[in-house]
Amino acid sequence: MAKAKKTDLLAQELAHTFTQFSRLSPPKGALNGIRRSEFFFLVTLMNCIQPDSNGIKASELSNQLQVTPAAVTHLLNNLEKAGYVERISDPTDRRIVLIKPTAAGQQIMALATARFLEELKGLVEFLGEDDSKEFVRLLSSTMAYFKSKMDS
Repeated sequence: MAKAKKTDLLAQELAHTFTQFSRLSPPKGALNGIRRSEFFFLVTLMNCIQPDSNGIKASELSNQLQVTPAAVTHLLNNLEKAGYVERISDPTDRRIVLIKPTAAGQQIMALATARFLEELKGLVEFLGEDDSKEFVRLLSSTMAYFKSKMDS
C-alpha cells in the first residue's frame, strides 16, 4: 500500500478515535447535576484566575472557551444560580464585571478533580506502567504538534 494511502487511513482512524473521546462524559450524577459545558466553563475559569486576582472578564472567558459571549452569559447565569460562580465589580473600574468561582464552585471542582484522578489511576492500572508512560509521551507530543500548528 502506498505511503500516502497508509497516512490517509491512519489519519481517518485518529479522527475516529478523537471523536470517540469527545463523546465521553462524566458518569451521571458525578458532578451534582453540572452539565459538561458548565464543567468546562468552571475548569477554564479556575485555570485562568491567578491566586491574587479578583476574577476574570466574561470576554476573556469567551476567548478562552472559544464560544460566543452569549454562550458565556448563559453558562454564567446557570452556574451563578447554582451558587458555583459570582459576579463582582472590578475594584479599579466599577463598570467592569469580573467572574470568579465561589467556595462551592472551588469545592465541586476539587471533587471533580479527585474523581478524575481516580479514573486515571484506573487507566494506569489497566494499561500498566510502561504503556502509561508511553501514552503520556505520545499525548505530550500530540499536544506539542497541535500547539505548534496554532502558533504558526
